[in-house]
Formats: sequence, C-alpha cells, structure tokens
Amino acid sequence: MENNKPELKKADIKKLIEALINELDKLNDSTSFTFDSDLYWNITDEELYNPYKDPIELTMGSLVEDWQFLQNILDGKREMIDYDLSKLASLLRFLGKNMIITKAQNINNS
Repeated sequence: MENNKPELKKADIKKLIEALINELDKLNDSTSFTFDSDLYWNITDEELYNPYKDPIELTMGSLVEDWQFLQNILDGKREMIDYDLSKLASLLRFLGKNMIITKAQNINNS
C-alpha cells in the first residue's frame, strides 16, 4: 500500500474554518451551545498516532476546563499557543458529535 502524505495547505484550512463559521452563522435559533457532558478520554499524542499499539496511558479531559482555558485568550489574559488548537479541537469534536449543523439544516429544510 502506498504511503501518501497529504499536504495541508494553510489556505485550505482557512477555507474550511470559514465554511464552518458560515454554517454556524446560519444557525439562527442557536447563538450558544451547552455541554450535555463534560469529561472525555484523552490519549497521549504518542499513543493517539500509533494505531499498531493499544493505548495504555489514558487521562481525562474536561470540555468546561478547555473552554475556560481558551476564554483567557478572548479575555486578553494570555497569548495564544499551539496547544490551544488541541483544546479547540476537543470542543469542535463535541459539537460535531452533536451534529449541530446537520440538525439545524434538517429543521430548516422541514
């Protein structure tokens, strides 16, 4: 099997983020989202990206803590760091799991 390594272009990532923001803007009935759960399993990066070995070191993450951590950027209390993408990814994964865009599109198309 050929091992192709895709190249992530910054412009493409920006387009996808902008498309997601545009879809979120279309959710007229929702201006905020609440967490129906908080804790999630967190796997170390070394284990997460090694599919040939079962993860051993599991820790707990918190959506609430992730959001509070990111709020400090919005409040101007700290500068953004690379790890903030991981925190944001946890929140986006939660929103994706709840299919907020799909549910809203289904309601709007009814």
